Amino acid sequence: MNKYKLIVFGDEWDVYKVAYRDWIENPKILYIPTFRPKGFLGMLQRIHLNPKLNAVVNLPWKWMWNKSILRSVGKGKTCFLILDRWLRMEGGIALLPYLRKHYPDAVIVCYAQDLLEKIEDLYSKRAVDVDYVKRYANLFVSYDKDDAARYGILYHPTVYSPVQKGNGTGDFHYDLFFLGRDKGRLDKLVNICKAAKERGLKCRFVMLGVPQKDRIECEGMEYENCSVPYMENLRCCAESRCVVELLQTQASSPTYRTWEAISLNRKLLTNQTVIKKEHVYDERYISVFHDVDDIDWNFVKKPIPFADTNPFQEKIRPEALIRFMERELKIEIER
Repeated sequence: MNKYKLIVFGDEWDVYKVAYRDWIENPKILYIPTFRPKGFLGMLQRIHLNPKLNAVVNLPWKWMWNKSILRSVGKGKTCFLILDRWLRMEGGIALLPYLRKHYPDAVIVCYAQDLLEKIEDLYSKRAVDVDYVKRYANLFVSYDKDDAARYGILYHPTVYSPVQKGNGTGDFHYDLFFLGRDKGRLDKLVNICKAAKERGLKCRFVMLGVPQKDRIECEGMEYENCSVPYMENLRCCAESRCVVELLQTQASSPTYRTWEAISLNRKLLTNQTVIKKEHVYDERYISVFHDVDDIDWNFVKKPIPFADTNPFQEKIRPEALIRFMERELKIEIER
């Protein structure tokens, strides 16, 4: 059986550059984060695809750029894996029907890494049209179990490449680390910080975009007005014994905080109760809490349970998603 070449329509986001490094660095896989020609053509494309301009005047033939985007694909059996960034552009470039027309023997997989109602088309300003995607895709997959059940599509958790050597080593500077926006979590984080200090533990909780008037001063709390580079986030995770995950709403699938803890061989303190049902759950390195009062502080104080690497690291690699696609499509993908 001839193998299919994998073409990943990815993203330039620094988180994805880490998560999908296995694909980006594999010479047998073509990873397309974006495409912009050089010089005048690049300026023309920027104008032609600009969502704000198209909201005023719906410029025709935006699909014409697909040929340039796909210039490196070549011939042979092909498997296209399309991620969120490209689903958001679908109302303009119409990539899915273009692929169906010009690569009739290819298989198409669309993978949603956010809740479908939050994946907004840049041109129509509406959430992704599930029936439209199903019309063209061989597989439509969500990272979220509940979303998959709600829309009648398949489920597979997000994937994460091994962190480059050096990010997960070094001395511990903190016992607990958190980085994120407020989203109603500030008071709870301050309470965790105070409770940790009472027990002789050191926190570094970095809150983003909190107005000066709303900031609560507490040892271990830091406030930043702008985003923190993802590699800096990973460095701080690596310097901490335990990563804190505090969800503002109950998720039905693991988040990147879980993958970061696994990849960096760190403990995870989370309020995501459904994680106990996941294939990566192990009470040795994951502790679930509902409120500050029921945090297992002995868990925080204990040494890292795995001496060198977390044994779940292989289960979350991008290879897992490729094997899933192979089983569902009954094909073999080159890698």
